[in-house]
Amino acid sequence: MNELDAVIKRLRHLSEYKVADVLQEMPLTITEQGNSSQAIANQVRTLLSEGKMHQNSHWAAHMTAAVPTESIVGQLLSNHHNGNLLSPELYPTLNKIKQQTLDWLCQLFEQSHGHFTSGASYGNLEALWQAKQQYPRRDTVFAAETAHYSIDKACQILGLKLQTIATDDEDKIALEPLRKACEITAPLAIIATAGTSASGAFDPLDDCIQIAQEFDAWCHIDAAWGGYLKLLPERNAIFGQRLSQANSLCFDPHKAWAQPKPSSVLLYNQPAGPMMSFEADYLQHQPDSRLSGSQGGEAFLPLWLTLVSSGINSLRRDSQHALEQAQCFTTFLTEQTNRPIYSSPSGIVCFETEKDLQRLVQQGVLSTAKRRNKPVYRAVFIGSHVKAKALIEKLQPYL
Repeated sequence: MNELDAVIKRLRHLSEYKVADVLQEMPLTITEQGNSSQAIANQVRTLLSEGKMHQNSHWAAHMTAAVPTESIVGQLLSNHHNGNLLSPELYPTLNKIKQQTLDWLCQLFEQSHGHFTSGASYGNLEALWQAKQQYPRRDTVFAAETAHYSIDKACQILGLKLQTIATDDEDKIALEPLRKACEITAPLAIIATAGTSASGAFDPLDDCIQIAQEFDAWCHIDAAWGGYLKLLPERNAIFGQRLSQANSLCFDPHKAWAQPKPSSVLLYNQPAGPMMSFEADYLQHQPDSRLSGSQGGEAFLPLWLTLVSSGINSLRRDSQHALEQAQCFTTFLTEQTNRPIYSSPSGIVCFETEKDLQRLVQQGVLSTAKRRNKPVYRAVFIGSHVKAKALIEKLQPYL
């Protein structure tokens, strides 16, 4: 057994640690002298217990999956390496791994340039920052009512006006109202969402890109959740034929690909232009004008180690498994109730019921959301752990 195998075996042993009897407790007090070893050990067990819920086969409340062991090794490796790629000349191996991973993601999403970030909220903000530099005389951003809240936050930070557009019966941005809004006010940017957080809906990406081109506007695709479908040939059609023409796109591997946080990428179809002038007199290579500063391998080493250890097919199989489980759960609901069920193309299933399922929400089995202003229960099928059968067993006593 080589050293990497030994580390992985040890981590798998820890992930199977039985902590069901550990009670929740308040964090240890920060003191001058520190705490005893026993107190620290108890706190570690509590944290293991809290994190272990993501490994439950009925955990479908949120986009927080159980992290593969190889990714945990990658995260530990990043922490141990602790390099800063603001000085890439000092870390040539880490820099090459970063570029290799980035090139693969660029090819997957039909983009040419990009960099890793700490999350799609950063990506959405920087993309609109870039758009503002390209269209300095415009200040209006159009996005569907179902767009992620980080779009609104980014607009407020940048001093932009967000105008939300109505959605159709499938939670997609309505194209006719979007076009009319563009005719009234030339947009700075149009935001298209590939997998909304609430219901997993996909905006019509080709149409959004085309409308943005007609009005000479920036088009950004927020694929934080649904971007993982690009890896599945059978689902590629949902991304349309114009993806390479989008100005920017962000994706979070820490969601559907079950990578540790932070793991996110922002991609551009053209090199990002300079957004400000500055100079760092202590660096051999001057930093670019992206939002993030010091950065090591935390955003890409876990994903890279997963890819080189288990292969691309491991991600593909896990994604296909999640979608199959979502379909099984949808079939069960259809057979059990005549209340509305909303099954998305990206593995999120929302449904209405007169039953009170708050206990399941508290257990992390389900979550709540709003779809077209109506409350629904929500199940997120993610990674290889969530099983439809386990959810059904939890849900059946309430139906």
